[in-house]
Amino acid sequence: MEEIEISFSSILKESDIPNLLWKEELVLNEQQYYRLLNVLDGYISDKQILELSSINNVSMFMPSFFAALCASTGRQALNRFSTFKQIVGPINISVEDLDATVSVRLSFIYPQQKLPRFAILVEQLLILSLIRTGTGELVVPLYVSGPFTYGEQISQSMQCIPEKTLDNVLIFRKSDLEKNFLTENNSMWQFLEPELKNQLLQIKEFKTFSDVVQNELIKKIPSREFSLNEISESLGISNRTLQRNLASESTTFNAQLQIAQKILTMNFIQNTNLTKTEITYLVGYTDLSSFSRAFKKWTGTTFSLYKKNLKSTFQLLD
Repeated sequence: MEEIEISFSSILKESDIPNLLWKEELVLNEQQYYRLLNVLDGYISDKQILELSSINNVSMFMPSFFAALCASTGRQALNRFSTFKQIVGPINISVEDLDATVSVRLSFIYPQQKLPRFAILVEQLLILSLIRTGTGELVVPLYVSGPFTYGEQISQSMQCIPEKTLDNVLIFRKSDLEKNFLTENNSMWQFLEPELKNQLLQIKEFKTFSDVVQNELIKKIPSREFSLNEISESLGISNRTLQRNLASESTTFNAQLQIAQKILTMNFIQNTNLTKTEITYLVGYTDLSSFSRAFKKWTGTTFSLYKKNLKSTFQLLD
């Protein structure tokens, strides 16, 4: 960023992300990453996008790039790039084979949140740069589109005229992706593949947006700061975006709240020192009767009977 004269510390501040650059590595959640993309979109020029999206200008080890460049062909490179991309960012890359072509589409991990122009352009250009670097040839895509105007500089780099459409897509001739990669490195790939797969497993702990909301609710409910507005604000998104993301997973904020309250209740009830009144407060209910109704719905029994049976179980274990 500094090399292309962008103040990254200022970008972080506007994105409401703590500046921990002194650690030499930033770990962001999905919504912080999304805010970062949108803030960058407002500052970066097409010339700077082109500089950022050239593989030759990437001076540090990036798992998805290295995995792709070690491939034997462009098609294998796309598979690896789409698989390991999420190690460095919550972007889904969909690769589809047709008879004579291969199409690539991009989306944020939660597809209801649309990627900004900057994010789509950089990813499309990086993919093109990967194919050109691997083959050593000026491969030209058959078709490129996105929901915005590309501009003359971007079109010249791609060597084609992208179209403005509702969706984004990058289409290659299959024959171009079957060319051998000059950068193929099987021995290094065999050495790194297990570690990359391990990293991929680690970042997939929370796979759905519902998981993210539940996790945030569980943290916030005991402090009683768990309204829709407060959870949206803590995730850095609008109420509408939160509700839209949940709706895409066929659930609602209230449904996730109930799940989180049940999880907390089942944890708190293990503590025999906590009274029903205390647990009622800690899981976000304002009165005992509402909590009692919810508890019976969750367990099929009353709070007192459940706790009595739980106590008997503990005595048997002792």
